[in-house]
Amino acid sequence: MMKEKFSTANRRYSAAKSIVAVGFGIVLLLSLFSNASSWATPSQSGVRNTIPSPSATGPATATQTRTPTRTGTLTRTPTKTPTSTKTSSSTPSPTNSSGDELPTTVVFKKWVSPDPYYAGVADTYISLYEPDTNFGGSGTMRLHTSYGGQERILIKFDISRIPSTATVTQATLYLFAWYRNQTYRIIANAYKVKRHWNESDATWNQATSANFWSQPGCKDPVYDYDPTLVATTTLNYTNQYYAWDVTQMAQQWVASPVSNEGVLLVGEGPSAQYQFRSSDIIAPDQRPYLVVTYYLTPPSPTPTRTPTQTLTPSRTPTPTNTLTPTASPTGTRTPAESPTPTNSPTATPSATPMPTAVFLVFQQGLYPVETYGGVSDTFLSSYRPDMPWGSDDGFRISGRGSGTERALIRFDLQGYVPSNAQVLSARLSLFAWSRRTLYGMVTSAFEVTRVWDVSVATWNRASPDGLWGIPGCDEVSGDRQGDPVSSRFIYFTNQFYEWDVTSVVQRWVADPATNKGLLLIGYDVDQEVRFRSSEWRVPQQRPKLTVAYTLP
Repeated sequence: MMKEKFSTANRRYSAAKSIVAVGFGIVLLLSLFSNASSWATPSQSGVRNTIPSPSATGPATATQTRTPTRTGTLTRTPTKTPTSTKTSSSTPSPTNSSGDELPTTVVFKKWVSPDPYYAGVADTYISLYEPDTNFGGSGTMRLHTSYGGQERILIKFDISRIPSTATVTQATLYLFAWYRNQTYRIIANAYKVKRHWNESDATWNQATSANFWSQPGCKDPVYDYDPTLVATTTLNYTNQYYAWDVTQMAQQWVASPVSNEGVLLVGEGPSAQYQFRSSDIIAPDQRPYLVVTYYLTPPSPTPTRTPTQTLTPSRTPTPTNTLTPTASPTGTRTPAESPTPTNSPTATPSATPMPTAVFLVFQQGLYPVETYGGVSDTFLSSYRPDMPWGSDDGFRISGRGSGTERALIRFDLQGYVPSNAQVLSARLSLFAWSRRTLYGMVTSAFEVTRVWDVSVATWNRASPDGLWGIPGCDEVSGDRQGDPVSSRFIYFTNQFYEWDVTSVVQRWVADPATNKGLLLIGYDVDQEVRFRSSEWRVPQQRPKLTVAYTLP
C-alpha cells in the first residue's frame, strides 16, 4: 500500500515539473516578444522625428536642408566600436606665403657668376703709408692693424639684379687670405660705407678723383662710414677663405640700390698685415664673392595638412543588439558651398645656359703654352734717338717733359682667341723693378696705329722702311690714338701694375690686322721707372696680358 502511494506521488511530481517547464518557456517567449516590440517602436529608440523647415542661406553659412538621417530597426549586426586611426587635419606649419616658392641663392663673383659677363665687383685697399696711391688694379688687398688700421679694404658688389621687393634671408661675404707678415691672430671688422668711392680713384686721402674722405682713411663716422659693427671675423691662417655675415647690409642694398657703397674692413689686434686676393686676380677660385639668399615674398606660417589622431569606427567581431541605420528625413545642418583655396601653377623662369668664360694669359715662354713667343717690346729714348733697344731685358718710361722715354709692347693673339669671341676683360701687367726718384708718376697706355719693328724701332724710326710721323711715335692718328686707353699711377717697385685694355683687345680679336700694340707714356714729373721686358731671365716677371672671353 505504501509502495503504491509513493508511485502515485512520483507521477504527480513529474507532471508538475513538466507543467512548470512549459510555463517557463511560455514566459520566456512572451518576454522575447515584448522586447522585440519595444525595439521596433521608433518613439522609444531615442531618435526624434522632426520636420525640417527650409531657410535662406548665404554663401558661407550653415542652413537647414532636407537630408536623410538614420533611424534604428532591429537586427543583429557586429557592433561598431571607436578605435584610434590616423586621418588628415589642418594644422599650421611655417611655409612661404607664396605657396610653392623656394628660396633663390645667387653667387656674385667677377667674370664667373651669376654669369660670365658679371663685372659688378669693385675692390681696393687704402694705405696710410701711401696716402695718394690707388691700388684698384692690384691683385691683392692689404689689411693692417697698426694705428687703428693703417691699411683698410674697400669692396662692393652690384646686386641690383635682385628685385627690390625681395626679402634677404642670408648674405655672406668671402675673401681669400693668401699672405700674412706675422703669425698673430687679428680681428677683421666689417662696417657699412656711406660715402661714394671709385675703385680706380680711392686712396687714403680721396674717395673719388673729385672728392676727399671727410677724414683720411674713410674714418669719419658721420659721413664716411657707419660705425655700427656689422660683422667680425678672426684671422689666424692663410690660404683659405674667411666669411662675414652681411645680411642686414644686403637687405638695405636690395631695397635701395643707390645706398650700396659696399663694405669697409678694418683690422684690430696686434700689429700684423694680412693680404687677400682681389677680383683682379687671374685665378677665379680665389676671387672675392658674395652669396645672397632671398625670397620674393617673406616667409609666413600657412595651414598645411598634417596627420593627427582622430576616432573612426572599426568593426569588432562580437554580435550584439545594435541599431542598423535606415533613411528617413530629418533636419540637419549642411554647410553651403564656399571657395576652396588650391595651389595654381605659377610661371617659373627656366634657367638659360650662359656661355662659359675662357681665361688666357699671354706671357713670353710661359702662357698660353711654353713655346709662346708672341710678345714684342722695346722703348724709345729721346736721349739716344737712333738707338734700338729691342733686345734689352728691360724698358724705361720717363716722365720728364712730355715723356722723354716711352715703351712699346705688342702681344700676338691670332690663333689663340677666335675672331668671333666676346672679350669680357683684358689687362696689361708690367713689373716695375726700379725707379730713379721718390716721385709717383701717372703712366697712360695709347693704341698704336703705325706698324713698327721691334728690332729697329727707335725714337725716330718705326720700321726699316719708315719713320714715325712725329719722333717718339707722337703723331695722333698717324702713329697712335690721341686718347689713352687707360692710365695708372706708379710709385712702388717690385710689383706688377695693370692697365685695363679691354676695348682695344676686342678690336684686335675681331680684326687682327689692327693689332699694332700699345705705347706707354709718363707725364710731367722728374721720374724714370724701369720695367722687366719679355727678354728678362725670370719668366714670371715678364709682361703679360690676361684675357677673358666667351664664344657666341
